[in-house]
Formats: sequence, structure tokens, C-alpha cells
Amino acid sequence: MTIKNIIQKRLTIILSSSLFMGLLTLIPVIINTHTTIIRYFYVFLIFFLLGLISWITNIVFSVFFIQSLKSQLWKWLASSIFLNLCMYSSHLIFNNLFIIKTPSFWYFRMLAVICFNTAIFTINMLINSFETKLHLELENNQLKINRLQTELSYLKNQINPHFLFNALASLKSLIRVNPQIAESYLMKLSEFLRASISQTNDLISLQDELQLCNEYIDLQKIRFQEGLIYETDIDPNSLHNKIPFFALQSLIENALKHNIVSLINPLTIRVEVKGNQLTIINNIQALLTQVTSSNTGLSNLNERMKIQTGQRIFIDKNQHHFKVQLTLLADNAQ
Repeated sequence: MTIKNIIQKRLTIILSSSLFMGLLTLIPVIINTHTTIIRYFYVFLIFFLLGLISWITNIVFSVFFIQSLKSQLWKWLASSIFLNLCMYSSHLIFNNLFIIKTPSFWYFRMLAVICFNTAIFTINMLINSFETKLHLELENNQLKINRLQTELSYLKNQINPHFLFNALASLKSLIRVNPQIAESYLMKLSEFLRASISQTNDLISLQDELQLCNEYIDLQKIRFQEGLIYETDIDPNSLHNKIPFFALQSLIENALKHNIVSLINPLTIRVEVKGNQLTIINNIQALLTQVTSSNTGLSNLNERMKIQTGQRIFIDKNQHHFKVQLTLLADNAQ
């Protein structure tokens, strides 16, 4: 930041403190002397200008002499000496301006200049420290945001390959069992992928996510038919709340992956939304052959929820059901 920008930013403080300096110095002069108003004004004006010079001097020193004048004490001493030289020069130019000629009063003027410069030096140093701290905090926050965005991009990039791998594995099984159903499945899959790829936002409305899930369920019903039961109980007032993209779909996919789905043993998946709480429940029908799982879906969703909403997912599992609950993000536009 340039000296001009710093002065413009602190102009109110500079003018008010310099005005206070001029008035405070004028008080003992008025009390101890009797002269014309114009001379009082000149005394006030000189100390007002000394206040401005003090501010500019300290700002210049803080900008240009950070390396050469490492000690704050040396900066304060240099600015105090410079201010006293300015005052002495004004005394020589405007002879007898200060009215009282006693040596003690001259020392008082020097002491007053040093005190005021010390106050201005301290205020300027505190402002510099505060602005430096604020700048570092902003940089730190920006780095955190960039890190979170990088993590989120990494997590998002895991979603489609994970889903696509499961979808292609299902398609492979269908081709062996029923090529005609496999062809229908492939058509639905291409439509679903087209719809999912067109979505670029990290957070979407619950209504859009539910629509995407309905398309996904239609896709799975081609494969499982009446072996898959999908139920919903949605609060209409919650449809505009936000949810991480593919969050609900990944939970449905997780239920299908780890349970038996058949006409004899239908898998029931139920989605409930009350307020800002979304709950998905499925009955547990453990596979005879345990599926190797890397827990990518649930761990991925948990990390995305922490990054995007600050909330973790809640998992409740017993011998009868598997339940996952997550908190929707309120839509501020509503």
C-alpha cells in the first residue's frame, strides 16, 4: 500500500488527532497570556500542522524504513527529533510567535511535541499491527478456502467414476442374464449420465436432487423390477433447501450395493424430509457373499457435508435397518 493510500485511509484519524493536538496546546497559552485572537490562531495552526507532519513522518518511516530502522525506538526518536526541528524552525521564522519567552516554557513546548508525537507514533504502530494481523488472517482464510475447494473438487471427481464402475458392473450382469433388459438399462443409463453431467453446482436444491434420484430409481427398476420399493415422505417446504449434489443418490446406491434385492426379498428404501433433516432408511438384507467395500460413498459424503455445510452425517445401524441422516442447508434466497 502506498503512502498516499495510507493517508487517505487514515485521513479522519489524522485530522481529528491533529486538531486535538492544536487545541490542547493552545489551552495553556490562552490561560497564561493575553494577546490577539489572530496570534492564538497562529499558535493553534502551527501545532495543528505539526500534528499532520508527525503523522506523515511516522507513516513514511513505517513504509520506507522498516529494514533500515528495525527498532521501533529508533523510529520514534527520529520522528521526535524531526518534529522538534520543525517547531524550532517555525519559531525562528515567526519570531515571538509563542509569546512567552521563558526557557521553561520552551522546554514545555519541546515536551508537548514529544508527547504528542509519542501518542501519534503509538496509534500509527497499533493501526499498522492491526492491519498486518487482519491481512494475514485474510490470507490465511483465503488459503483455507482454496484448500477446501481443492478437497471438494477431489471428492467430486471421485463420485462419477465410483458410480460409473457400479453401473457398468450391473450392466455386465444384465447382458449375461437378459440382453434386452440390458439394452433398456443402457439407454436409461446414458440419459441419467447426461442429466448428471449437466449439473455443475456443488449444492443443488432438494427438489432437483429428488428428480435426479427418481431417474436413478427408474434405471434400477429396469434391473430389479418389483424387488426394489422406493418410498418418499417429503415436506414441501423443504424442497428449496440445499443438498450436496449426488448426496441422496449415493446413499441409495450404497443401499443397493450392500443388500439382497429380489422379488422374494424386496429392498425397501424410504426417504423422509422434515424441516432441514433428511433421513434415508433401508431394511437390511445382508448379501450371502460380502461385497468388498472401500466405504468410498459414505466417507466421501461425510467429507463433502463437512466442507459444504459444516455438518457430519449421522449413521444408525442395527440388525433390522440402516439409517443415514443429514442436515440440509437453508436456501437464503427464500
